[in-house]
Amino acid sequence: MDKVKNSPACDEAEEQKFVIRVYSKSELAQMYFPDAKPKSALVSLWRWIRRCSELDQAIVTGHAYSKYRNNFLSYEVELIVRFLGEP
Repeated sequence: MDKVKNSPACDEAEEQKFVIRVYSKSELAQMYFPDAKPKSALVSLWRWIRRCSELDQAIVTGHAYSKYRNNFLSYEVELIVRFLGEP
């Protein structure tokens, strides 16, 4: 039987939109690189960020950025999505 357009399965897929919130750096990296191991995904995400000089400057010169923090704050996630697109 064909899926009906208004079936619950179709509604769930439409509702799973990317949400701007605090993400751990590894969690966000794995959203962009789902097939990579966590460390590799994080290295790859940082490589993308570094290659986009506007994004790199916006994050590093941000209000409270710390390379030792394990999370991206919501405004940092918003910048990443603005420059790199949704994962």
